[in-house]
Amino acid sequence: MKLFFGVILSVFLVYFVLLLIPGYPPVDEIPFYQDSGVSVIAHRGGRALVPGNTIEAAKNAVDIGSDIIEIDVHLTADNTLVVRHDAMIDTTTNGSGLIANMTLSDIQTYDAGFNEIDYPGASWEIPLTVPSLKSLFTALPNQRYLIELKPKTLPPADALCQLILEHKLQNQVLVGSFHSSVLQYFRRSCPSIPTSLGKSEITLFVLLERIKLGHLFNSPGYSIQLPIKYGDFAILTPELVKLAQNLNMHVDVWTVNDPVELEMVSNIGVDGIITDRPDIAISLRDTSIGF
Repeated sequence: MKLFFGVILSVFLVYFVLLLIPGYPPVDEIPFYQDSGVSVIAHRGGRALVPGNTIEAAKNAVDIGSDIIEIDVHLTADNTLVVRHDAMIDTTTNGSGLIANMTLSDIQTYDAGFNEIDYPGASWEIPLTVPSLKSLFTALPNQRYLIELKPKTLPPADALCQLILEHKLQNQVLVGSFHSSVLQYFRRSCPSIPTSLGKSEITLFVLLERIKLGHLFNSPGYSIQLPIKYGDFAILTPELVKLAQNLNMHVDVWTVNDPVELEMVSNIGVDGIITDRPDIAISLRDTSIGF
């Protein structure tokens, strides 16, 4: 029993000391974030309106007033970055194959915009192709992009760094990935381009916030992208948003399409809303509801 109480006392003492440790300073301001209000971030270019991850979707998102275009990238066999969510083309084209094993010309022989992954609940009559990231940058050179590196491997990170620098878009791109090891590599090899937090980094941040030790989080990224919930666990809370913003990190929530949820997350104080329906988000933002 004495041992038990001794352990409990030691834990409380360590926790008390951790509470007293000075926190890390906030991250620096970056040119990528220039909005005073809530940014509308078109998920895959607004895939509910036009088949996602296409140049046509991105152009439509810009035309209706989206602030940022969110896209995903993979690397082809001939070292070309293409804008696509899945590693296979089967799910969103009328073709079949693994992107990493196909050339760009192979991939672009097929029509894109099929199935619900990139165009939920509808069919698209006009032929579309899987675009290269280079062609998207060329088509919309003044746009801001939130780019997710999908592969776990490092060559796509090198290719993305090189392409962003070639197009001089380092102030218009923020790079993310679920794979923290990929992000860590990207930060080392491409320090002039800002990143968001990876999955393990987000997990640590959420844990520290829950136990009131968020000041001990030394952020390696400039933003955090979160869902409202993970299963039954509420992730997005006013306290977490406040902590992130105190560290000068922007908080973007995904993927929010329902008008009630759009208003709810804006009231929590998020900085950006990643949505398949940028038209609805923009309409709400520009009405008396506002956000």
